[in-house]
Amino acid sequence: MRILIIQHSDKEHAGGFRPLFARDGHEISACVAPDEIGDVDLDGFDGLWVLGGPMQVWQAEELPWLAREVEVIRDAVLVRKLPFFGICLGHQLLAQVLGGSVAPAERSEVGLMHVQTSGEPAMFSGLPGRLPCFQWHSAEVSHLPHGAGILARSAHCAVQAMSWGPTVSSVQFHAEIDTATLADWYEIEGCEDMLRQEIGNLADHVFDTLAAAEADLGRIRASLYRHFLAGFAP
Repeated sequence: MRILIIQHSDKEHAGGFRPLFARDGHEISACVAPDEIGDVDLDGFDGLWVLGGPMQVWQAEELPWLAREVEVIRDAVLVRKLPFFGICLGHQLLAQVLGGSVAPAERSEVGLMHVQTSGEPAMFSGLPGRLPCFQWHSAEVSHLPHGAGILARSAHCAVQAMSWGPTVSSVQFHAEIDTATLADWYEIEGCEDMLRQEIGNLADHVFDTLAAAEADLGRIRASLYRHFLAGFAP
């Protein structure tokens, strides 16, 4: 399969999912917004991923390239019916495309936290109901799109994971994060300082905390990955 991944920095990549794509021989192409978003052509791609970023959904006037990204997602999901997976900003942009709303969160979530799954969703198949995950967001899906289902929630965010039809899903948390990916994030100017502002002294231990949770985080990634690939089944 050929998968296009829209990311918002060359350092904010698919992280822990990349070995899974490589293992199975899928071809991954990265589009780094905003510089490359204007040239995106979905012809020849079998699926689309949209990752996170520091910008907000409502900044379209300030960041006009966001409108182009919304067009690409709409084309992929509503016109071409491609399998889609979104993370953080990608989750929020999907909700907007589908007719939902995104708003500032009453309380930001940053650091290793937990979400609770709803029912027995296929995207978290075989996993316990309470899942560890790395969060970094100050906005959230405030109004669920028509036809979408909530698959996980947290104490401060009602829509931590959602699905729309059999091939479209997304998560608010950063399922791609492992220690190596966070190390890449730290190469972005100001990233480490911003994390320290959010979680204080906990930042001193964030890599050890992620390493200790890696087995569980890896199982969550594997389940999300399998669920995405199931969207290609005839």
